[in-house]
Amino acid sequence: MSSKPSKIQDKDCLPLFIGYLPEFALKKCKEELNESPERKVKALQELRALLEKNEKTSGIDFHEDFLVQYLRRNKYRLRDTFQHLLNFVILNKKETNLFNSTPDHYLETASSRTILLLPKRCPEGCAVAIFQIATWNPKELPFEYFKQIGVMTFLQLLRDPMNQVNGFKFIHDFQGTFSFLKYCTPQNLYLLYNFTINCIPGRYKEIHIITIPG
Repeated sequence: MSSKPSKIQDKDCLPLFIGYLPEFALKKCKEELNESPERKVKALQELRALLEKNEKTSGIDFHEDFLVQYLRRNKYRLRDTFQHLLNFVILNKKETNLFNSTPDHYLETASSRTILLLPKRCPEGCAVAIFQIATWNPKELPFEYFKQIGVMTFLQLLRDPMNQVNGFKFIHDFQGTFSFLKYCTPQNLYLLYNFTINCIPGRYKEIHIITIPG
């Protein structure tokens, strides 16, 4: 296997779900994210100590794999990792509805499938998601549940170590979304920014826009 991420396996790209970290991802973990078995153990111990000392996070049982997501996102910078986690906890308490379960009948609608995940990763190992916002019908899926599904989708995707290490590439198709501009209030835009940048441990490698609202 080549050490260059752009040549993964026989000029082919890996499938989205593979269930393990291949050689190039393990190398990236070590060289780019500063992870080693010893440092991982030590960082988890120190991070748990910081969380237990803080009144907002004390007593919360954080699963190890959840903490590792944040350590990797912050390249094992302990203070940055702690602040990132604290942001998530604060948002979770402030916007509890975002993290509630969505009624099953909404999950069966076409409007719940605005995020299309490509079956294969890019040559660098990133997951590729296409946002087809125009497929959302607010009459079929209320905005409240539309947001919940988005949150649920990315929290689930971040459980995959391949996504934690390699990150995401996004393609936004805004064709036919002019009528949705009314949802782009300062409050909603800040919520989107705060959730994606300050609160969840996503690594965003590229963002592309292929059409504009119209």
